[in-house]
Amino acid sequence: SSVRPPFYLPVGHPDRFRRGWRVMSFWGCTLKPGGKYQLKEDSGGDVLHLSQACLHQPQGGKNFLQVIEGSNTYAIACLQKDKSEFASFDLFFKTGSCSFHNKGTSEIHLTGYFEPDGMPDDLEDEESEEEEEEEEEVEPTPKKQKKK
Repeated sequence: SSVRPPFYLPVGHPDRFRRGWRVMSFWGCTLKPGGKYQLKEDSGGDVLHLSQACLHQPQGGKNFLQVIEGSNTYAIACLQKDKSEFASFDLFFKTGSCSFHNKGTSEIHLTGYFEPDGMPDDLEDEESEEEEEEEEEVEPTPKKQKKK
């Protein structure tokens, strides 16, 4: 197979568990030269935040990292030995909607994390309560004037 299975590691602050947040989890994938990785719905989360692509034991020549979404293909990075061996991203992909393709001669490692799609109900309630509190700001009472 041209792709090593991704691995997952839970990440998050302990307070998030108390507030009802679902945990974000680390994601990594190895794309062999010419390899593809399908981001399936059961990949480990609702939304993948792709953070970085990095060449592993780079060979000569250009390596294009492509995202395939439906019938559209987009090059999101061009990696090359001794010139640009990594790329940082802030891209979000819904699981089940795309795949990644390595068009090149070097192995590419992809890293990022899965996060929940949207906020949990109790967190949304907390935020709406905070907004209501801000709207209910009390006007200061006027000071009484001293008689002379």
